[in-house]
Amino acid sequence: MNASLKECVITSQHLRRDQLYYTCEYKRGQGDVADLLFVQDGLDYVEIGHIQQTIQTVLKNSGHIHLMLVLVPPLNSMDRYHLYHPDGELHESYVHFFTEELLPNLQAKLGREGQEIRKVGLLGDSLGAAISMSIACASPESWSHLLLQSGAFTVSHVNKIQNIRNSLWKVYQVVGLQEEAVTYPLTGEILPILSINRILHNQLLSITDTITYYEEDEQHLWDFWRRDLPRALNYFVHTITKGERDEQNV
Repeated sequence: MNASLKECVITSQHLRRDQLYYTCEYKRGQGDVADLLFVQDGLDYVEIGHIQQTIQTVLKNSGHIHLMLVLVPPLNSMDRYHLYHPDGELHESYVHFFTEELLPNLQAKLGREGQEIRKVGLLGDSLGAAISMSIACASPESWSHLLLQSGAFTVSHVNKIQNIRNSLWKVYQVVGLQEEAVTYPLTGEILPILSINRILHNQLLSITDTITYYEEDEQHLWDFWRRDLPRALNYFVHTITKGERDEQNV
């Protein structure tokens, strides 16, 4: 079930540029249901995180499959900061790009192919997890799964969750015990990632009853996220949505 990357471009009115992204589809059997997983820092997850090999292993013993990875890369580290960080100049534009342009575009494409979308998830590490949370909070009903690795969250994310009354999100959250004082190299900002993840986790518990949370004796490194990725992807693949539960009860 090998799947190759397909390069795509979408013209974004919000970002005022053509935004490059990649898709990678895994299919087995015939069916009319598809799952979507949007991946921040998409090419890093391919080149460093080995997400293609990992998802093939996770899906090996599954039955019918139609899973599309949507891998969205920033242009460079400075562009990443302005897109992902709450203080970034393009942060709000990027959130609108995701919720009003990229997601609807792919929903329409799959709809034309006769596919009903079942799960829609967001995956990211560090600032990639932070922007995933911003996107989810902007349109809570659009997302079923959040996979958050060492999220570089801020108080703004906690405040955004406070404005959500309830949610059907399935949340996977992991953080390292050695991540309490992480220096962001571009700004010199010290990020208390461990403590803010604990605060965010408690806030999430008030809006969803489906959350898996881990603290590991790890540092803020790609080696940690790569080794954690099989567990995170298993969570996405095997944690069922309300719609799936209803189907099983019919």
